[in-house]
Amino acid sequence: MLLLLLSACLIDAPSGELREGKPTGADTDSGGTTSDTDTDDTSDTDDTSDTGALPEYEGELRAVWVDRWTYSSDADVREIMVNSAAAGFNTVFFQVRGNADAYYQSSYEPWAARLTGTLGRDPGWDPLAVAIEAGHAEGLDVHAYINAFPLWAGTTPPPESTPRHAYLAHPDWLVADTSGTPMALNSSYVWMSPANPGVQERLADVAADIVNRYDVDGVHLDLVRYPGAAYSHDDVSEGAYDGSGWEDWQRAQVVEAVAGVYAVSDVPVTASVWGVYTNDWGWSSVSEGRDDYYQDSRAFASEGVIDANIPMIYWPVTATPGDRLDFATLIADHVAHANGRHVVAGITAEMDGGEGDVLACIEAARAAGASGVAIFDYELLLDEGYLFDLATGPFAEPKDPPRYDWR
Repeated sequence: MLLLLLSACLIDAPSGELREGKPTGADTDSGGTTSDTDTDDTSDTDDTSDTGALPEYEGELRAVWVDRWTYSSDADVREIMVNSAAAGFNTVFFQVRGNADAYYQSSYEPWAARLTGTLGRDPGWDPLAVAIEAGHAEGLDVHAYINAFPLWAGTTPPPESTPRHAYLAHPDWLVADTSGTPMALNSSYVWMSPANPGVQERLADVAADIVNRYDVDGVHLDLVRYPGAAYSHDDVSEGAYDGSGWEDWQRAQVVEAVAGVYAVSDVPVTASVWGVYTNDWGWSSVSEGRDDYYQDSRAFASEGVIDANIPMIYWPVTATPGDRLDFATLIADHVAHANGRHVVAGITAEMDGGEGDVLACIEAARAAGASGVAIFDYELLLDEGYLFDLATGPFAEPKDPPRYDWR
């Protein structure tokens, strides 16, 4: 089937309140940051025998992430789409799921409280429907961007709603630490256990619901990992563990969850992954997606359950090649281990060198042979004042959204 590719959304930038899609922590939605640990990958093999190399294509993915904190109205969404097209992007990753809630008409989860102030209350408009209509009118591909495993956020539990929120309906879904204690409510996220069959089923159901109900051009996953190496020793995981090696088993659970989404989607599936798969350069104080978060992004590719990985490499190109967290080194590493799938470079707009750093990263991604770039995020680009400079710079040559014969 002829399919189209990617559109953007990313991290969490705590700025007084929880914000997904801002570079400040780890992933796009939960803290893709300018710290040391942003990116997430899967296995260590370069074997492409399972999936084969992807066919050649024309075009370059030029995606921008739009997180759920960026819009509050129909007019906001329409303005975002007009501006994204004017900036030279061809794809938008539009966030529609934050913590088991919905910014679209969902069969499984309640309307997000942020839209009306009340969890489960219909806002009277549909952000995803508006995004698709307005985006397509501007020639943009629109990908539904969903957080995979955050269950809830904040220090108080969700109220009753229709549908009932999963935090209340499925307390057994919570991750647990090494003592078996479920993660407590806190100022950030509480997480679902990727190994719980109910969690995997819900993620696939959410993806299928969106793909079947809306004319989306892709599904984009974020926070598709464990919250940290101490998790998850919940009862379900402990009971299901097969003795094969705890870390490998947990990595396999995340791959299985991604596979569930891929199986129900007839549009491209992409994922924001940790910027450093494994620290093979001996850099100090660097987090690794594979070993610190059990995210084996290389396995996503080698097992054929993803169309493109988008490593969140939220650091600049260093003056000396190969210095700590050098963007050029990291994107080249991801492309070299593509395992027969696409790699799109995730870039943050929030770097000390500003626009110059972003332009250098785009150049490095192209030189490395990446299938495109995704920039985090729309609001940062607007705030930094160079959103529209992209159209006269690296995106000056118009590019329609790439079409790939992926499946």
